Amino acid sequence: MMTPHSETLELPVFARVIDATRVQALFSDCVVSVEAIPALVDDQLFPEERECIRAAVPKRRAEFGTARVCARRALSEFGYAAAALVPHADRSPAWPAGIVGSITHTQGYCAVAIARASELRSLGLDAEVDRTLEPGIINMICTPEERRVLASRPHGERDAIAYFGAKEAFYKCQYPLTRTFLDFQDVELDLDFAAGTFSTRSVRGPVKEHPWLTRLHGSFLRRDQLVVCGVELV
Repeated sequence: MMTPHSETLELPVFARVIDATRVQALFSDCVVSVEAIPALVDDQLFPEERECIRAAVPKRRAEFGTARVCARRALSEFGYAAAALVPHADRSPAWPAGIVGSITHTQGYCAVAIARASELRSLGLDAEVDRTLEPGIINMICTPEERRVLASRPHGERDAIAYFGAKEAFYKCQYPLTRTFLDFQDVELDLDFAAGTFSTRSVRGPVKEHPWLTRLHGSFLRRDQLVVCGVELV
């Protein structure tokens, strides 16, 4: 866990103590992860990074900055020296040569997961506050088949957040390879709520020509009022 530096944001109580193995449990041993409470760390950023958030509100500055500090700590495990990590023009993370990775942040929580490109082709990580989604949001996120599964569960509306997080992790995994933005309806997942796993059932839309997308498998956990999802591609 990183120590909050400078001005600390007002955070929910559940986020003040972070289990450092939460993300690691979702990935292979070749992945290095770092988790933290978002805080304002402007003085730990490189000038190019500070420029990216020069006009941002404190919440955005905390999320962006904490993610960069976490990423540098993870990269140091692979022997990389500290350097600026300025995102691409589309705001996706830019990693040093030889590294694949993913960043996530939500209210009171930030995490980074990276691996050597020689070990994994890509990975995706997402964290969401565990909450019940509005029916309209569920209809936007879930396909008819996924909604049928939710309707068969005792607390289906409460479980929809797992589809949200799993699809976000899937999108983050595929994007560095396809550079394609997807709609939630473009992918359909099978979720095993008891095992905390998910897999791709089908992929539609602009990336359907990539057969490897239909072979992605991931894991998720619900703990400390968070839903954290991870998927990797070997």
